[in-house]
Amino acid sequence: MKIKYNGEIIVGFIFTLVAAILLLKIPTEIKTLETTAINAQTVPKIALGGLGIFSFLLFLQGLLLLPKKEVVFGGDLYASKEFKDTIRSFIYIGILVVYAILFKVVGFIVSSIYLIFAVLIYYGAKKKSYYIIALIISALVYLVFAKVLNISLP
Repeated sequence: MKIKYNGEIIVGFIFTLVAAILLLKIPTEIKTLETTAINAQTVPKIALGGLGIFSFLLFLQGLLLLPKKEVVFGGDLYASKEFKDTIRSFIYIGILVVYAILFKVVGFIVSSIYLIFAVLIYYGAKKKSYYIIALIISALVYLVFAKVLNISLP
């Protein structure tokens, strides 16, 4: 099976979709009692509107103007460097998705420690000192926010 595509088509489509979904969620996620034209929802709407417009333009550019790569699904594809890089990208995205889920479930400190360790393991860090430094920095962030600034972390 052959497919013709380029990165602009895929990224443009994904971010157009993300911008549309987030724009639709703004009224339920950012509640405001203000009746003026400029309120707490204004800046997110502008930012997401810009993201949506430029992502759609990127999608059209990839679809109409830029040359496309032809990919043939088979044994050669799975052995290629591009395929392995794509899989590594998806693994990293998976790490970030797990972090976002953990953030809501167990809070900032535990999820941040997970993220630091997951990224260190992902990049193949073998020195124990890297992991110790990561734990110390996480503890310092907690102490600064919770004890010094009296700001509760989620």
